Amino acid sequence: MFTGKSKKAVILLLAAAIALIAMLAGCGLGKSGEDAGGGTAQPKAVAIDHRYAAKEEGARLLLDNEEYYAGFSRNDLDFRTQSHTGTMEEYRLFAKEQVLDFTDRQKEYLDEHLESIASRMTEKGYTLPNLDQIVFISTTMKEECDVLAYTHGTQIYLDGATIESYIGNSEKDRMIEYVLAHELFHCLTRCSPEFRAEMYKLIHFKVQEKDFEIPPSVMEYFISNPDVEHHNAYATFEIDGENIDCFMAFITTKHFEKEGDRFFDCAAAALVPIDGRDTYFLSDQAANFDALLGTNTGYVLDPEECMADNFGFLIAYGMEGPDGNGYPNPEIIEGIESYLKRGS
Repeated sequence: MFTGKSKKAVILLLAAAIALIAMLAGCGLGKSGEDAGGGTAQPKAVAIDHRYAAKEEGARLLLDNEEYYAGFSRNDLDFRTQSHTGTMEEYRLFAKEQVLDFTDRQKEYLDEHLESIASRMTEKGYTLPNLDQIVFISTTMKEECDVLAYTHGTQIYLDGATIESYIGNSEKDRMIEYVLAHELFHCLTRCSPEFRAEMYKLIHFKVQEKDFEIPPSVMEYFISNPDVEHHNAYATFEIDGENIDCFMAFITTKHFEKEGDRFFDCAAAALVPIDGRDTYFLSDQAANFDALLGTNTGYVLDPEECMADNFGFLIAYGMEGPDGNGYPNPEIIEGIESYLKRGS
């Protein structure tokens, strides 16, 4: 039975519904993919949330990365302290002293190029995985044997002197954006394990949950890389006619000998069997090494660094590549772009 009271309620409900539809239309919520004017909705703008740490905070953040320092080998300390008797306490004090303040013009320069990166990704319809706020920290880089940049978590450490030398030099514009994108990749893989697994898959590496144990023969020459937090990815390498599942580790081919020795001067990629054997192979012993990791970059000490370079190339140089002639392995770059467009 439909009473007068229920008829009044229905009228009120219909009025409310009409008002709601009008409000939504006014907000531009119409058909999927269209704005209120019937046009195609613009892709969501990419934004890179970041800030700059002052010297005191930067030093504290650097030294708070306890897990990293706990993994140091004797080989690490020898090269980093330039001594056979250097201690972790000495190294940490030295590292703390390398942290600097960014100048205002360095911050403005980095802001400009981060905006350039974000705008380019937006124009191409890329969507980044979820990313926590980036904290930039300036150092002399002597704590990491004069590298250009490195990361811990979502902290990006940059060489303040190099940044200063780039300011006003338009020829360095794409170079700094490549560096920033390379380091950004490391932050993204930590914030999104799914992104990391998909990126590694492009170079035939599988990611497992648990880290592999680094055997003594490798630890003797092991060098810690702040950009590589895990050794839990492996690929199948063809070594002496046998297929062997191996993970990769950064090592030196000799021990520290004298002051001035740098680990990058004798760096090598160790292929470590995941079956627990106390042995390793060098990359040139694997017949399919280039077939797996590609040759777009020579920075192939770890799948993380290999893919960070490929990511940096795509973001800074596009499909044309750094020299404008494309890539030896365009399928890797295309795979990254396909993933970034998938979420748009």
